Amino acid sequence: MKTGKPTRLSEKLNAELDTIRQDYAASMASQLERFRTDLTAIASDARRTIESDTRRFLNENKSLFEMRTKQVRSWLTISPWVVSGLIVTGIASMMAASWLWTVLLTRSELTELGLIRIEQAGQTWLMLNPDSVALSRCTLAGKTNYCIKIMER
Repeated sequence: MKTGKPTRLSEKLNAELDTIRQDYAASMASQLERFRTDLTAIASDARRTIESDTRRFLNENKSLFEMRTKQVRSWLTISPWVVSGLIVTGIASMMAASWLWTVLLTRSELTELGLIRIEQAGQTWLMLNPDSVALSRCTLAGKTNYCIKIMER
């Protein structure tokens, strides 16, 4: 008759082995449950981090993209006027430089020839320097003209 306690050695060993197996199975189940819980928490945290980082990245890029778009729009409204202004300024400065260059060259040439240019009351007068220039009559191509003779120095 059995009283609940094993009497034989093999029964004792089997009972102890069953107890060890049950303890081990309970321990494994507990560890697996903790692992599952920890892994779920890690995955949830990772998902939340990825979502928040992606949201922040998209918001920052959206604002940067909107800012760049506004800059492009402002340049598109300003740039035709800037380009036109630069072209007009370039043309005007070239004309002014050409006029100034012509005046400087004309005056220096006239001075070298012994002529003095005087602009007065809307008229231009050329004065001859009697030491280096003489007004005379000459014939060119069969016609008699007034000529300015420049004497060598």
